[in-house]
Amino acid sequence: METIENSSSYIFAWTKDENGWDSEFLTIINANPDDKDYGSLIKTLPVGYKNINAHHSEHRFHSSKHLFTNGFSGGRTFIFNLEDPYNPKLITNFTNMQKYTYPHSFERLPNGNVLATFQTIGEGNKKEGGLVEITSKGDYVRSAISSDPDVEDFIRPYSLAILPDLDRVVSTSADMKEADLSRVVQVWRLSDLSLIKTIPLKPGPRGNEHYDPAEPRVLSDGKTVLISTFFCGLYRIVDIESDDPSAEWVYSFSFNEKYDCAIPVVNGEYWIQTIASKSALVSLDISDPTKPKKVYELKFQKGEWPHWISLEPNRRRIIITGNNRLKNKLLIVNFDQKTGELSFDENFRDKRTGELGFSFDRFEWPHGNTDSAIPHGSVFSID
Repeated sequence: METIENSSSYIFAWTKDENGWDSEFLTIINANPDDKDYGSLIKTLPVGYKNINAHHSEHRFHSSKHLFTNGFSGGRTFIFNLEDPYNPKLITNFTNMQKYTYPHSFERLPNGNVLATFQTIGEGNKKEGGLVEITSKGDYVRSAISSDPDVEDFIRPYSLAILPDLDRVVSTSADMKEADLSRVVQVWRLSDLSLIKTIPLKPGPRGNEHYDPAEPRVLSDGKTVLISTFFCGLYRIVDIESDDPSAEWVYSFSFNEKYDCAIPVVNGEYWIQTIASKSALVSLDISDPTKPKKVYELKFQKGEWPHWISLEPNRRRIIITGNNRLKNKLLIVNFDQKTGELSFDENFRDKRTGELGFSFDRFEWPHGNTDSAIPHGSVFSID
């Protein structure tokens, strides 16, 4: 029988000062559902930089209890030590890694280092970036550029998935500065970061699902990779272990042409996807990854646009942050691992207002009175 871990006790939310006048900061929230202070604010840690667009964190909290985050518009990475949630520490921060600029996403390697996507080389959004390995202390290890002379498509490395047992990395391409649309994914050899193939995605039945590949995820078998696009397509990498991998369309989340599908998570045999324009979170049965099937759709309030999600280590709860009417709020969604059903955690409520979720629309913070804030990359703790 599978062992299910206890619930996480904390949420670490990477947070933007909404008006840009004060420092971005890390917010620590009580996430223990058995505690009387469930949903309360514990601590904040300002980083000393403002108006840099607190954006992605790692998608999952690592056993080292260190957390990488980025302030994307400032091109700056921050590394936190969260061994003691009541006494968080900023280990270091940095901008460029040698010639690589504007870091975006972070994934852990088996050795504990981070492999990161950097969108560009140099300034001005003129040259595609690549992959950079970084130690847990923020030191450069190695890198590889994403340019491919055999493919003329626009490339801006966005996110990545790592398959250590297959010696593979899959990265996506979408420009945070929105200079152009992309349509490629790239498959790399992990051992030497050599580029195996750049794969231009083909349109799905709607005709534009292939634009801006966003988030690759490794499924529970450890060898299948599905990739969601910002245009609500879902693609599968075919023959990933070969020297000639390809990609096939397998699903469209929405036939609305809006640019609105963001972060997914994989939970066992389910793919869970945010769809902003539908104000919804959708779960798919991916037991057959060539034929995903929709099993549930959770509707948010009108105007609430879910964007970031992260799964609890025990796989029972999901953090949600978002945009528009959801921008100043963090919600928790419960997940039924047997049915794929999703439901809001009605017990996770703001201690000041009693409303669902934790509200960042507040004036007083532990680090000072700095007004409302916007959470983005957020993860559950490992206890």
